[in-house]
Amino acid sequence: MVDPLASPLVASSIDIEIARFDGTITGSSLTDFTYTRNFRTVRDDYTVTLPYINSATANGSDPMSGAAITGFKWWNFTFPTIVDSGAGAISDFATATNGAVNFGGTVGLMKVRGESYALWNDPNGPNSWAAAWAVLLPTNVPLGTAATGYSNGSFTVAVPGGASTAPVNLNTTSGSATLVYQVDWSNNVLTVSPVDISTSTGQSTLTTNLVANTPVKVYGIPQADGSIKCYVLTYFTGFAQATTN
Repeated sequence: MVDPLASPLVASSIDIEIARFDGTITGSSLTDFTYTRNFRTVRDDYTVTLPYINSATANGSDPMSGAAITGFKWWNFTFPTIVDSGAGAISDFATATNGAVNFGGTVGLMKVRGESYALWNDPNGPNSWAAAWAVLLPTNVPLGTAATGYSNGSFTVAVPGGASTAPVNLNTTSGSATLVYQVDWSNNVLTVSPVDISTSTGQSTLTTNLVANTPVKVYGIPQADGSIKCYVLTYFTGFAQATTN
């Protein structure tokens, strides 16, 4: 404060922090959703339910068209230019975040994760926080193996400790294709090669090399149908399973 004896007290400086919430998303509805965040220090854990900002609240502009956005908006990580906003954004978000992948066993459920920026005292959240936007983050699936090989945009993955497998769906559209990397181990030489699956050559490479029992690492978003929408896929050739754990 400028003067500790003054009345009222006047601050000499103000530290403004971003109202950021993140964690596992549950209970998404047309009015609000819940974040659950666990930290190494238990007392820092929190669970918070955030309403969406009012549909009339100004919220930046569309990065592609430049058009002004009002109300809640969201997008998938790695695709910040593809923003879902407008009248259908909340219902789309609720659909996208109410899914989970159930591997069973000791792995259990893997839920959707995200991160949001919140506004204080929005009409939809008087004297509290309301979510202005959310970005869905890829879930880190445990290192596993392909239960079935890649074919026509998908394969199934099995993970240690899981009692069941899960379908993994890859996007092959140019400009928004899943990022795929092939890691080869041969004659004590490790080679990492990107595979562009938006091309026929990349599709052929993936089909040839991603077969049953191939070690894989998947990052993606659990979907309502129990599948994984894959953002990043790494598969390993020339490795024994034990050497990649």
